[in-house]
Amino acid sequence: MTASEKHDDKSAARVGNVEKEKSSFVVDEEFEKMVRDLAPTHDDSTAPSLTFRVWLLGTLFCVVLGWINMLFTFRTNLFQVSSYVATLVSYPMGVFLAKTLPRWRVNFLGIDIDTNPGPFSVKEHVLIGIFGTTGAGGVYATYNLVVQEIYYDMHLNPVWCLAFLFASSALGFGISGMCRKFLIRPAHMIWPTVLPQVALYTAFHHVDTAAVKDDGKRHWSQLTMFGVGTAAMAAYQFFGPAYLMQMLQNLPLLCWLAPRSAKVAQQLGSPIYGVGMLAWTGDWSYIGSGSMSVPYWSAVNIFVCAIFFHWVVTPIIWQKNVFNAPPSPNALNTSRLFTSQSKVFKASDVIDKETHKMIDSEFLKRAPIHMSPFFAVSYWANFSTLPAALVHTITWYGKDIVARFRMSQQEEEEDIHCKLIDVYPEVPNTWYYGFFAATFILMLVTGQFSELAFPWWATIFATVLSAVSTIPIAVVLATAGVALYMNVISQFLIGLILPGEPIVMMAFKALGVSVSSQCLQLLADLKLGHYIKVPPRHVFIAQITAQFMAAFVCYASMRVYLSNPEHIQWVLDDGKKEGPGKVWGASQSHNVYYSASLIWGAVGPKRFFFDTQYSPVIWTGVIVGCITPIILKLAHTYIGGWIWPLIHPALILGPNGAGGNQGSTLSIFTVSTIFQFYMYRYRSGWWKRYNYVLATAFDCGTALIALLVFVLPDPPGWILSCPTGDCSEDILSVQGDYQDWCHPLTAE
Repeated sequence: MTASEKHDDKSAARVGNVEKEKSSFVVDEEFEKMVRDLAPTHDDSTAPSLTFRVWLLGTLFCVVLGWINMLFTFRTNLFQVSSYVATLVSYPMGVFLAKTLPRWRVNFLGIDIDTNPGPFSVKEHVLIGIFGTTGAGGVYATYNLVVQEIYYDMHLNPVWCLAFLFASSALGFGISGMCRKFLIRPAHMIWPTVLPQVALYTAFHHVDTAAVKDDGKRHWSQLTMFGVGTAAMAAYQFFGPAYLMQMLQNLPLLCWLAPRSAKVAQQLGSPIYGVGMLAWTGDWSYIGSGSMSVPYWSAVNIFVCAIFFHWVVTPIIWQKNVFNAPPSPNALNTSRLFTSQSKVFKASDVIDKETHKMIDSEFLKRAPIHMSPFFAVSYWANFSTLPAALVHTITWYGKDIVARFRMSQQEEEEDIHCKLIDVYPEVPNTWYYGFFAATFILMLVTGQFSELAFPWWATIFATVLSAVSTIPIAVVLATAGVALYMNVISQFLIGLILPGEPIVMMAFKALGVSVSSQCLQLLADLKLGHYIKVPPRHVFIAQITAQFMAAFVCYASMRVYLSNPEHIQWVLDDGKKEGPGKVWGASQSHNVYYSASLIWGAVGPKRFFFDTQYSPVIWTGVIVGCITPIILKLAHTYIGGWIWPLIHPALILGPNGAGGNQGSTLSIFTVSTIFQFYMYRYRSGWWKRYNYVLATAFDCGTALIALLVFVLPDPPGWILSCPTGDCSEDILSVQGDYQDWCHPLTAE
């Protein structure tokens, strides 16, 4: 028996004999126990980690995925190549290099470089995956650069662009180091979104875990299941919704049941132009591995939220015309803004081209601006979920967070994962603080001396705001597997302070969102390294380096695409013209960012919300978000029962945003019910062994076909598929001119 095994056995015995006080962090004790078994409880400290192979393959995947996904942001139907592609493809490449690469040892600047230290290890694989994840995730601030260049005709110097991209995306790394003590090391911080990756890496490298120990029966290996799952999903996607039978992308049952009802077909049944009531999707790219990874209680919260807000609240608002919206062609589900004459509201209506500031403060009085009912509900959700997360963290976890600081050392001594990872040197706090200071100064300089004209106090404000909000957001992600973001609260606050300045607003939003999201990304990488026992310093170095490369790659990809004037015109035409512009014109992500710049920057939240019919969106959202966690806590205290801790206010108050495909609600919940309820409860052996491996395999198969379809010609004409993907065109054509009714954005 090895030393680590003896250590593990003693630890298990000690934990089993100690009656531990129940932590409020534990929402689902049974689920926590199951997922613990997925992470290996043994470690080979001699396995190579940050090697030459990691730098070679990691750089390759960071560059390739960063470039491709940046280009894909300009697609009308947004699709991002999953970082799991890097995990999948890097394994055979790593094994090949381990077998064929000559071994050369070189000392470079005091660093010992070994080109081939031995077999390809799981730790190398994880670090390559971190490079790929960073590249695939891109840099959020590129949306800022694209929108200000295309819609506001404002061009930044390339040096300032790169400084802005890197500083905004890397500033959050320092904050992550300050809170990793109580967000990574405690066993109660499960991080469900990390578990599929853990299962995948252990399957590839045959790492022994409690979940897959031999039970005396013959089973497929996890690697075999991964291969079969990838191949099966790839075949299904190719012959099905991704290429040959695209009608499977959306199955609008309500549209089929009421084909002569324009209101039912478009506004209720259509997943593209409506709320997707009773709609299904057979496309895994809309479903994703999250349906097989988040706990079932979390999936139920999300499903109930979608049914209530998508199928009940939004149609009522539309039918009653609560916000006095203009008549058609303003569709129910769109992220565009409209005047009272149903014309698309544009920045050029109120913004000076030279100063990029509001010039017509009386415009709203003459032509009030309107948003779709779904867009209003989406903003309401953003105003409610962040306060809900903050209040929920205080009321439910406040005492436990304080106790974590007092008892963290004792709890860490009992956790096997902490013991194994403590063999490796921890990242010094000075690394985090030093990097934070450097990126903060870079952001200050960029804001002061670039064309952004970003005030120094705004940099401080955005940083402090993100730092304070990241902890409760991270707690939700670490326990429920659902991510919350800083986009609305950041743009709301800066819009109140500096109304009529969309450029400053967009930069503030980019900084606030990037700081928080990148902090969460590094924490997730640290948790993955914690589970797989990758040295924390190597994780930190890989993430920082990959983020630096991603800034250059994404900017270069953006510049290449926008260097063609025709591409810019495609975006301005909003996908109205046939041909390539139809596919690459109406970028949903850039449209939402642009609309937000109009609401919060050009017009300002006070004039748009407080002085208009949309004022209830803010104050009701904040009030409901604040009181819901308190009501749930009181019910749990005085009524009792197991259900109250399973109702998470940040989940039940957060429906999906407007403008996207709304037809995945039933499909996602069905998949969650099958795997996270039935298989988890009644086929627990299979679930432990294969669930997360299969979820990852499905993502990989879908991503591979998406890449293949991207270079293939259109499918044959005899293939039966709906032109719009949800049959709205065929159904609504009987009511009149399809272009006038089904495409509200065509009327300007």
